[in-house]
Amino acid sequence: MTAMTKARRLHSRLVQAILFAILPALTLGYQITAKFSANQLAHARFDTAWAMTAIRMPSVQLLIVLEIASFVAWMTVLALLPLSAAFPLSAVSYVLIIAASVVVFHEPLNALQLVGGLMILAGVWMVGRGGAFDTREPAPQKDDAA
Repeated sequence: MTAMTKARRLHSRLVQAILFAILPALTLGYQITAKFSANQLAHARFDTAWAMTAIRMPSVQLLIVLEIASFVAWMTVLALLPLSAAFPLSAVSYVLIIAASVVVFHEPLNALQLVGGLMILAGVWMVGRGGAFDTREPAPQKDDAA
């Protein structure tokens, strides 16, 4: 294995690790900001004035920025990883959102949510261990005719 091949593998794993952190964090930020914005707009009548108020709210402006950043991150993930690896990555966000709902918004957590979140994490781990994130080159195939 050449030094260049090792460097490429290290770079690929580094990019994957960064994406693993960024994508769920962006999704979490988006959802927290959306909930905060929705709470602020909950008692307003849904009409043109509501839309104008929403557009002027810093939290809604942040929401738009987070949505664009999430889109860019997701397109990057899809370009670099197999879909079988990328989609489970997005599932990590569900667990983070459950935790944020409890910590940030003081919403109750029940046993089904806790078990479900742990199952999601276990599933993501199993997909990852199953080789979806394996950046090794495939082993050369033996020629059966020889």
